[in-house]
Amino acid sequence: MSTHTPPRSLVRTLQMTLAGSSDVRDIIVRIGLPERDPVSGGDFRVLVEIEGLDEPYSRHFHGVDELQAFLAGCWVVPQILPALAPPGARLTWLGEDDLGFGTPSATS
Repeated sequence: MSTHTPPRSLVRTLQMTLAGSSDVRDIIVRIGLPERDPVSGGDFRVLVEIEGLDEPYSRHFHGVDELQAFLAGCWVVPQILPALAPPGARLTWLGEDDLGFGTPSATS
């Protein structure tokens, strides 16, 4: 019998370097597993949380099924990060500009 508890979210750690600095800050992105939207007649939703910026970010993204909700969460992260990060900041994952969310970065 396994005592392993499945994750409630998938986590990716990005790195942010501010313009004119060599200091690197970790940015933690969590995309929650899809769940039924509690709104009557609702579809599915995922919670996207981003920590490590000046202000934490937390918002639900929706889809008609679990996969669409999860993909919406993955799609939105590279779209909103440039707006949330300080001007001139460089965001990377594993040293690359591609943040690894399956979509091109908004800055490329």
